[in-house]
Amino acid sequence: MMVRFSMRKCLFSLLFLVGLVNCAFAQDFRFTTTVSSNTVALDEPFQIQFMIENGVNVTSFNPPDFKDFDVLQGPSQSMGQSIMNGRRSEYIALIYVLQPKRVGSFTIAGAQARVNGNVVKSNPVLIEVRRGAGASQQQAPQQQQSAGGYGQRGGRDEAVDGILKKGENIDEKLRKNIFVKVDVDKTNLYEGDQLTATYKLYTRLPTNSSVTKVPAFKGFSAKDIELPNPPQATEEMVNGQLFKVFTIRKTLLFPLQSGTLELEPVEVDNQVRLVKVVQNKRRARDPFEDFFNDPAFKDPFFDDFFNRPDVEYEDVPYKTQCNPVKITVKPLPVDGRPASFNGAVGRFNMTAEVNKDKLSTDEALTLKVTITGQGNVNLLNTPKVDVTSGFEAYDPKVTDNIEKNSNPLSGSRTFEFVLMPTEAGEHVIPPVEFSYFDPSANTYKTIKSASFPINITQGKKVKSEKQDYSVGRNELVGIETGIMPWVKKHTWFVTSIWFYILLLIPVLVYAGAVFYKRRQDYNTTNAAVLKHRYANKVALKRLELAARYLKEGKDKAFYEETSRAVWGYLSHKLKIPFADLSKQLVQEKLTARSINGSNTSELFELIDNCEVALYAPGQDNRRMQGTYEKAVSIITNLEDALKN
Repeated sequence: MMVRFSMRKCLFSLLFLVGLVNCAFAQDFRFTTTVSSNTVALDEPFQIQFMIENGVNVTSFNPPDFKDFDVLQGPSQSMGQSIMNGRRSEYIALIYVLQPKRVGSFTIAGAQARVNGNVVKSNPVLIEVRRGAGASQQQAPQQQQSAGGYGQRGGRDEAVDGILKKGENIDEKLRKNIFVKVDVDKTNLYEGDQLTATYKLYTRLPTNSSVTKVPAFKGFSAKDIELPNPPQATEEMVNGQLFKVFTIRKTLLFPLQSGTLELEPVEVDNQVRLVKVVQNKRRARDPFEDFFNDPAFKDPFFDDFFNRPDVEYEDVPYKTQCNPVKITVKPLPVDGRPASFNGAVGRFNMTAEVNKDKLSTDEALTLKVTITGQGNVNLLNTPKVDVTSGFEAYDPKVTDNIEKNSNPLSGSRTFEFVLMPTEAGEHVIPPVEFSYFDPSANTYKTIKSASFPINITQGKKVKSEKQDYSVGRNELVGIETGIMPWVKKHTWFVTSIWFYILLLIPVLVYAGAVFYKRRQDYNTTNAAVLKHRYANKVALKRLELAARYLKEGKDKAFYEETSRAVWGYLSHKLKIPFADLSKQLVQEKLTARSINGSNTSELFELIDNCEVALYAPGQDNRRMQGTYEKAVSIITNLEDALKN
């Protein structure tokens, strides 16, 4: 019984351990998505890795849709094993190198795989794409079409062509894959005929480009066609290879002279981003390496995960320019040139009309001539209008109406002539004639309008007769030969005394200003002198305030102001700081100036009376009056004594 129980217990324990092992293996299976960085710049590639760990019987793998990204490389497949804390794990990884197409937040969905007959899915990842340095360099030049900014990063074909292979010459690669070309629709034409020049940048590499030099078009009148901003790329096949093409400039040119003219080249600076594939050093040999060196595993899918290729980027500056183009300009034929021809080349129509056929001599008449067609519309000269003697003509008002971005240049130019009638009667304005040269027909053509009969009546303003300048009607006044009475003899002002007086006035004024300024500065800076000088005035001013307190019967305020006036006078006059004032020091200063006797005794008696009165108020008005008179007398006597 005990043996049977022990065997059953051992069986249950073994089954329990097997279940734990299976659960451990089941929990160890993982299918994850990781990226090298969740925040990348617009022109910055990054790696995304899909890893299956401890997967059994992996039969299929389906990556997500990278619709918002360009795939630069991948998938790079790898497989390996690792032992950590005594536990062995196996993994299979697939790696892609992606580059964003635009700025924004994008979610890359998880990949799907079939593992052991079951479909599993990895986690999605969020990528934040910001406008990085490369993107800002691309956008900044595009804000000014004249400077030229044409750049692009990414694209699957560009990524492949942008990979710099080992031993490949960089200069040769750049020369073959980036160049500038000018296309012209004709190289032989007549003077004034239209020529269209289109400058294009061809590239098969990821690059940021800017135009650094534009042609001057010497000898041509130029009109640029507006291009999309930012520039839009097109594709062209060149020598069996597909290039992205950016139009740098498209210009309508009209030669102004005959002979051989040259279209100068355009120069473009490029920053080309090339990709270098760098193989990492192999990791340390592990005990399972011999197993995977079996020929059955010599497939890229089983490459070591740690030997996956890394990429390095190198921005290479490259300057390129197109070749100059020679243009042969033929002079317009002389034979058969009409007298009314004034330089128009192309195909044109003309209309002429007047705004009224009846008017008075007080009104104005407008003759409008409109020339419409294709050609050098912006260079049309004023057609000749023959005006009869009954009108006075003024310079015309010219108005252009050019069709935007038309090629060939199309539009109209209107000339409005203002005619002022000078006399009444029946008048006829002759037909307006316009001639142009048609280069397609190689001949001159003339358009002629109808004549314009005009009925003019006399207005309110009567025309003044012209001045008669015939002989005898316009004689000059006789020439005087003597001295006229308004001529006055005088001496030179330089020799008079007033000249020198006026010359000295600025010097005297300057000297007086300097003296006054120095005096003011001296008085301002020497405060002790000022206090000494105005001590008597200040003391008497304070005694005036004491006198007001006397009238109001404010005994305490009276004695305070009297005491302050006396002590302030002594401080300023004897040049003693107010904080150092004392009877003894005042006595010494007065003795030094030989002032003794009644002046000093009365002074100190006055000071004592004021101090006693401050602490024993209730003095009568008569005693306060005596104190005031005594203070005025003492200060006046001291002032006289100190002056002497």
